[in-house]
Order: sequence, then structure tokens, then C-alpha cells
Amino acid sequence: MAVSEIKNPSSLKIKLNLGLVDGKAKTRSKSYSYLKHDADLQDVYDVGQSLMGLQKHDVTDIIKIDNTTLNA
Repeated sequence: MAVSEIKNPSSLKIKLNLGLVDGKAKTRSKSYSYLKHDADLQDVYDVGQSLMGLQKHDVTDIIKIDNTTLNA
């Protein structure tokens, strides 16, 4: 049986470095939903960088999370 896929909206996740707390590295994530599944990777990265320019913490990662439904 062939498996088909349905592309669902992706999301953008940005990890921030909050620094050291009690000697341990602390991070926090911000997520933005309903990103077009076919959005250009450079555009997604640029938007992530622009949004994080408004934050006081440093960005450690910009992640695009794809969401696909598989049907048999």
C-alpha cells in the first residue's frame, strides 16, 4: 500500500541563551506557529533573526519544524 503525505503548516522555534543560573546554562524557547510549509529557508531564517533582534538575550538556534501527516 502506498503512503501519501499531506503538508501541514510548519512552526518556527527560536532558542535563547539566558546565561548562567546557579552555575548551569539556562535557555528558553519561543515558538511561532502556522508557518507556510513551503516557506523558503532563507526567508524563515531572516524572519527569525529579525524577531530576535528585538530580544535582549542571544539566539542559540533558529529551528524550522515541519509537520507532515502520513496516510496509507
